[in-house]
Amino acid sequence: MKRYTLLICILAVMGLGSVCAQENSDEWFNQANAAYNAGNYESAMTLYEKILDADVESVPLYFNMGNTYYKMREYPMAIYYYEKALKLDPSNEEVQANLAIANQAIVDKIEPVPQSFIVRGWHNARASFSGDHWAWCSIVAFALLLFAVFLFLRSRRMAIRKLGFFMGIVFLLAFALSVVFAAQLKQASENQDQAVVMTPTVTVKSSPSEASVDLFVLHEGSKVDILETTDGWSKIRIANGSVGWLTEDSMRPF
Repeated sequence: MKRYTLLICILAVMGLGSVCAQENSDEWFNQANAAYNAGNYESAMTLYEKILDADVESVPLYFNMGNTYYKMREYPMAIYYYEKALKLDPSNEEVQANLAIANQAIVDKIEPVPQSFIVRGWHNARASFSGDHWAWCSIVAFALLLFAVFLFLRSRRMAIRKLGFFMGIVFLLAFALSVVFAAQLKQASENQDQAVVMTPTVTVKSSPSEASVDLFVLHEGSKVDILETTDGWSKIRIANGSVGWLTEDSMRPF
């Protein structure tokens, strides 16, 4: 009995701690926003970082941090936090717009490799909602699928049974796509397979060695895909498809 009492007390303390942490985060967030609106960007950033230290992440937090760094003219960090916000919600048009503005302030203007119609359509469809929204869509689609199955199995009228059959196919496809999109976005938000270059100017190498051949130069703020890492080096790919090696300390993964 004492063990259960102790366990309940521990859980209660943990729950109270979570509530207090959330209240502190909300208070810091409001204070940071007030500091930002007053033009006190350094103070705002200090408060935003306190929220991050409390293991809180959200699109509004990353978005506001990106805005603050942009006002401070620290464009690579602004891009970094806009990109983190988009990993949580790729459909957020406000973040997309501010990221595009921040990208205009950096040196490198890399043209992406054209994608096929199918790949582009898949990515656009997946990015039309956040991962949480796709998860809710899957729940709704599953409920409608069950309703369609009920119509098909229980109705005595052939027309309604046909309607239930075709509705079932549509909602089954909708459910499957929603689950796949939600899973892919969740995995993307957890994987640190992209990075923003933080060094003012860095030379991309042909292999993970300073003695290797110089391939091309990147500047701070450029986004790269991380393909693999080894001994303090990362194999990266930029938007135009060029591949090379960078030291891990020259960029910040997200």
